[in-house]
Amino acid sequence: MTTHTMTPRQIRRAAEREARKAENKQTQAPVAAAATPSPAESSESTAPTPAAEPEPTTSTISEAQLAASRANAQHSTGPTTTPGKEKSSQNRTFHGLAGSFRLLGWEDAEQFKQLVSSLYDEHKPATDSERRLVDSMAQHFWLMQRAITLQDKMLATAELDHKTFGLYLRYQTTNERAYYKAKRELTTQRKEQAKQQNGFESQKRQQEAHEAKIRLTNARAQAAEIENEVKATMEAPLPGHIRVPFEDLASAFRLTLQNLNKELANELTKQTAA
Repeated sequence: MTTHTMTPRQIRRAAEREARKAENKQTQAPVAAAATPSPAESSESTAPTPAAEPEPTTSTISEAQLAASRANAQHSTGPTTTPGKEKSSQNRTFHGLAGSFRLLGWEDAEQFKQLVSSLYDEHKPATDSERRLVDSMAQHFWLMQRAITLQDKMLATAELDHKTFGLYLRYQTTNERAYYKAKRELTTQRKEQAKQQNGFESQKRQQEAHEAKIRLTNARAQAAEIENEVKATMEAPLPGHIRVPFEDLASAFRLTLQNLNKELANELTKQTAA
């Protein structure tokens, strides 16, 4: 008969299972005891339950009280003007660093407009995508400054809530990273657009150079064709005459010039002797 030796891990798991079983038995025993009713409780449960008292209805309220309640309710409907409704909608807004972007009541809307205008003047977005990135930069920069302001206010108080202060610090870091991310994406988009534009212009220049080469080749071909036609016309024999090669004509011209020179020399000799 072979014996199986348990590893330390198996021994630990077996001990954990035994401990859980013992714990379950201890927790189930009080539950079972509580579930078993005692004779006194069983006798009490058979006793008749007293009837519930009727709840008061509107019929028991006088007409004057009802009219007064309705009149008071009209004074508790909340703000009615648009600025009041906008202000009341931010009653639960503590820092406004999460969710959709919005300005808080203590922030200067004109200052935010100046921030957006300065970023537009600096980056000059030309497309909808670039404008969205510039708007995102403005919002994240504003939220980063808001988080810094909330930290300064908390540091100015006597009591410092470390949990809330850490939350503001994380929002500051998150919006700072988002600001530079949008700025890098804007730069990347413009580089890609410039690369595409340069590639298009280079391709256009190559096309123009190719077309110029074709025009030059055609011009040379036309010039050679004209030259051949002129040469053929000049060398064509006259009607009724035989075509004489140019070499023969050159020999005849040389012989004629030699004879002419001899005659001139003889004439000069005669003039000198006289």
